Amino acid sequence: MEKIKDIVFGEMIYKYSWTKKDSFIFLGKTYTVNITAQAYKGDKILESQQENFKKFKDFLNEHSNNIEQKLKEYLKNMLKVEGSLTDLLEPKTIIFERDNSWGILFETEYDIENGIALFIKNNAIKVGTQDEFI
Repeated sequence: MEKIKDIVFGEMIYKYSWTKKDSFIFLGKTYTVNITAQAYKGDKILESQQENFKKFKDFLNEHSNNIEQKLKEYLKNMLKVEGSLTDLLEPKTIIFERDNSWGILFETEYDIENGIALFIKNNAIKVGTQDEFI
């Protein structure tokens, strides 16, 4: 297993992408998740991925109401489920793509096969199934 110590991400291990475990607060609750920087074998972490990693927590805080609203709308309209987001969704991975987008991948018992993703590109917030984004 290849390891690096990235100046922004810290220690990362390569297994199909650069990954590490970390914790973050989402909707007032602390979660331990995989932090992933997408990369092909032999590629380093891009500067755009580093910049997005530096900004993601501030972005989540600044846009928390809009993010919460979009997640609730998706759950209600697509999965016909309502309730507390912390009861319905569990963040598992925060992924930083090579196209300057990033997102949070959630597991939910209401869509076990596809999961749910919240993705941000150019400050636009989108919600859908995980396969729409990765």
